Amino acid sequence: MTDVSLFAVLAFRGWFPLWLAIALGVLAVIATVFVYRREAGRLSVPARITLATLRAATLAILAFLLLRPSLLYDSTEDKPRTIALVVDDSQSMLTADPRLSFAEKWRAAVAYGHVPFDKPLPAEPSANDIPAGVPDKPTRLAVAQAILQHPQLKLIDSLNAIGPVQPSSFGIRRNGKDPRSREWIAALNGQEPRTAMVDSLFDLLRRDDTELPAAIVLMTDGRENASERSLTDLARECARREVPLYAIGVGSSSFSQLEIRDVGVSDTLFVDDTVSIPVRYRVKGAAGGKVVISVMLGGKEVATKTIDAADGDNLREVLTFVPTKDMVEAGRQEITTSVQVFSGADTLTDKLAKSVRVVDQKVKVLVVEGTPRWDFKFLQRALLRDRRVEASFYLFEGDPKAMKAGPPFLSEFPTTRPELFKYDLLIMGDVNAESLSREQQEMVRDFVAEGGGFLQIAGRNHGPASFVGTPLNDVLPVEIDPVKYAIDSASRPQPFRPQLTPSGIRSPMLSLDDDPIENLRVWPRLPEIYWSYPVKKLKPASEAFLVHPRDKLADGKPMPLLAAHYYGKGYAVFVAFDETWRWRYNEADKYFARFWSQAVYVAGVPRTLGTKLTQLSLDTPDPLLGRTGTLYARLFT
Repeated sequence: MTDVSLFAVLAFRGWFPLWLAIALGVLAVIATVFVYRREAGRLSVPARITLATLRAATLAILAFLLLRPSLLYDSTEDKPRTIALVVDDSQSMLTADPRLSFAEKWRAAVAYGHVPFDKPLPAEPSANDIPAGVPDKPTRLAVAQAILQHPQLKLIDSLNAIGPVQPSSFGIRRNGKDPRSREWIAALNGQEPRTAMVDSLFDLLRRDDTELPAAIVLMTDGRENASERSLTDLARECARREVPLYAIGVGSSSFSQLEIRDVGVSDTLFVDDTVSIPVRYRVKGAAGGKVVISVMLGGKEVATKTIDAADGDNLREVLTFVPTKDMVEAGRQEITTSVQVFSGADTLTDKLAKSVRVVDQKVKVLVVEGTPRWDFKFLQRALLRDRRVEASFYLFEGDPKAMKAGPPFLSEFPTTRPELFKYDLLIMGDVNAESLSREQQEMVRDFVAEGGGFLQIAGRNHGPASFVGTPLNDVLPVEIDPVKYAIDSASRPQPFRPQLTPSGIRSPMLSLDDDPIENLRVWPRLPEIYWSYPVKKLKPASEAFLVHPRDKLADGKPMPLLAAHYYGKGYAVFVAFDETWRWRYNEADKYFARFWSQAVYVAGVPRTLGTKLTQLSLDTPDPLLGRTGTLYARLFT
């Protein structure tokens, strides 16, 4: 039952003072009476009274309206808070667990309705207590669906009696379901490639107090391999928001456990280039057996490894293979990594699938600089050694003889669209915008808008300071002011280390180690840098991947050091510092070359594969049924 109390209050919101409105109303009445008194003889007395009353009332109403009267209603409504029912729909839910003990078989029988759910476990169990028809190895998802559809348990109906149930499933992210229908239960298919259980539940806890669920009912096998936060963080947040969390575990507790935690594979694979696939997994209760790890590309096995099984929470193996030209013809295809554990007569299997594309062409990169800075020197060597890249270079202030010596150098910056548009990525450093004609500046802007990649490495002299007010500035994902720095500075700035943002943690551009956990340890250990170009703010729809640990924007947010956005069809990246060469200290190209090669692929590879003609995004990652949202669409001809 909903209780509603309603109050109405008359308020005046106009700039016109009340006393003046009253005075005007009184004067209007007096003037009206005076005018109609002069009509004596021409109109009858009743007619003059009627007309005078109407006109006086009209003028009084006009004076009243000048006050902008508003009738305010204050309503108070009590409505029940929702119950969030969240069901795991990731690939691990397709694992078929053998039911070895009597207790496990009994629980399966209860889930499938062969035994009353309120019947206790027999004190002296026997095989005859398990009815026929109970599956020996049901999948975890099938058990969850059986519980949700149990005719006697009526889980959803019981929850609805407490508060309206808001169902959803999760894998990489949480997906809301229609609470008015139960068809979503049968539609669960366990195809989500990764499990971000904690992050999915945090989405529910980020709401305001009026939308916060009264409780969360979680149905899962307990797998977690994609969240940025831990289960401890989730428990603290539930306690802080006072939202109880109830977990319904599915799967076998008496059998050994297998879980693929993470598989690192790029979205784009290159022909004749060695692909390394790090696989992180956990195994419990299977010591003494064998583990077989295999990689399938387009239904064909391309790599396999067999090792002795050992219990562990963070086991890691790396498989490698070399894509061949015949893999290109298949276009976009699925790469599946599977881990099988053979322990006695039992077999455990877990899989992760991802869509990739194999290409047989190099990324064409044009690197343009003013003078050969340290980053340029080492970047040049790294790109020339990369078999997946075809690089060209031009220095506006370089040695004219060297620039005319032929590939990989150019004698001049491209002057025509075909000359520039043959590249996939333009890397522009500390370049003076005045070195380019207005037509060339617009050509660069069009190059990005029509699908080319753009990467700008900030410098102290010209770029990006000279970009302000030119078409080059349109491409940048950040807003800046023109700032120039002295070549020699008496004071040494305080060093700092860039910090990863949540987007940076997920971005393949900033993965300096195949192991995500180790990658988080690498960044705080990198050599410090001493300079960065100041940023005013991010442009709309831009993402920050690295931020300054101390410097802030006007709104108090950390200052971006590496940001990117889509400009038209192309992807533009801004790097606010030019000291990545320091990362080579004691490590050579281990981190430096990996960072820049990944940046080249992220910004340049989309051009080689063709650009999307549509880009769609929502105003929230957590849309709710029945609540208005906004869909942003970018459509290109």
